Amino acid sequence: VPLLTIINNKLYFYFSFNLSNFGTLNFNKFFFSPLYSFEDNSDYVYDVMWSPTHPALFACVDGVGHLDLWNLNNETEVPTASVTVEGSPALNRVRWAQSGREVAVGDSEGQVHIYDVGEQISVPRQDEWTRFVLTLTEINENREDVEELAAQRLAA
Repeated sequence: VPLLTIINNKLYFYFSFNLSNFGTLNFNKFFFSPLYSFEDNSDYVYDVMWSPTHPALFACVDGVGHLDLWNLNNETEVPTASVTVEGSPALNRVRWAQSGREVAVGDSEGQVHIYDVGEQISVPRQDEWTRFVLTLTEINENREDVEELAAQRLAA
């Protein structure tokens, strides 16, 4: 599995994204194991970036023209919002505006597409940080349960 990029963010010092084919992996920097694999994509994920204003929101782009916005406080199985760029060019870059209300994506044809992100998605509620800590705790607990079950099956 090719590693496409590693994204770190100063606000999210505990986590980084490692991108590979068909999924976005969120790694805990202090332990070299994935916390979660986002497997909703049908093609290579080329870039990902955390929102500069919302703790649980990130954007990612893939090789078939999808821009996905994930709010981990709302859902971890499917994106909160998704759009396919007309013509479905491979999207290889995503960047947030400093305000967190617009996102720009670059494609393989040299075009840049800018999208407004609605306030319901882009503006964090007062409790988002607290909810995000709970979400990450739940993700970690689920991962530990899966690892324990796998170890039991191997021992049997």
